[in-house]
Amino acid sequence: MSLPTMLTLVPVTGGSLAVFRYGDGLGEPVLLIHGVTSSNRAFQLFADSLIARGKAPFAVDLRGRGDSNSLPGPFGMAAHAGDMAAVIKHFGWERPDVIGHSMGGFVAAALVGLYPELVGEVVFADGGVPLPLPAGMTVEQVMPFVLGPALARLAMVFESKDAYREYWKPQPAFAKGWSAVMDEYVDYDLRGDAPNMKASTNPAAVEADSRDLFGDDLIVRSLKGLTKQSLFIKAERGLQNEEKGLYPMAVLDAVLPQYPMLKLEFLPDCNHYDMFTEASGAEKVAQIIYGDRT
Repeated sequence: MSLPTMLTLVPVTGGSLAVFRYGDGLGEPVLLIHGVTSSNRAFQLFADSLIARGKAPFAVDLRGRGDSNSLPGPFGMAAHAGDMAAVIKHFGWERPDVIGHSMGGFVAAALVGLYPELVGEVVFADGGVPLPLPAGMTVEQVMPFVLGPALARLAMVFESKDAYREYWKPQPAFAKGWSAVMDEYVDYDLRGDAPNMKASTNPAAVEADSRDLFGDDLIVRSLKGLTKQSLFIKAERGLQNEEKGLYPMAVLDAVLPQYPMLKLEFLPDCNHYDMFTEASGAEKVAQIIYGDRT
């Protein structure tokens, strides 16, 4: 696994956004955008697979997460897209590829919708396509079901890194086994001093951002307005390793026709998390996007 080799603090509205380079920076830049309570460390293994294909991975900590967790609101997909545009301009990249996982896929959609001239290929990894609201329910009614577990964790206090690791280890998503990658992922997320340590994500960011995941006009317009084919990678299994996945095929069959530029790629034997946090999953995702190692 790779650890970041360089941290760059990019000036954005309200402060600095943390951007982590993996590898030596040689090759075509690829901007990696994580999920709602995640961080750059979600991409340790995927970065290895990209470097092996001649790419230069750069992974952000989104506003309100990780080393960017002190940045103030407003949050939401348009705000994150503005931050990503600032990152691309700061490094002087020429239309880099952008890969967004989970909520990061929605950020990628907003980015290509608002700043199409800045972006090369866009990949939506088990995210970015708005989920239809259950019949008769409002966003406000659905939010507690979507956010409940995450917000509960963000409110918890942990006495040590070991205690935080033990919280994560039984989660069904990690059924393929725990690893040093996951140690690093959860250790990085824990902030403060023992015995009063908490996850790094700002709960206000989660709440504001999650409103944009259900049919937000900006996201729908952005996906409908895609001018070239873009990959949507569906993990076979879901957040809790459940069988139908975050995006059941019945749902995709209903919603994808309105986004003709999205090309569905099915990722077998992976769930929403281990598609990046486990080596074989990360390699399969890289294979789908870029083909064989160079």
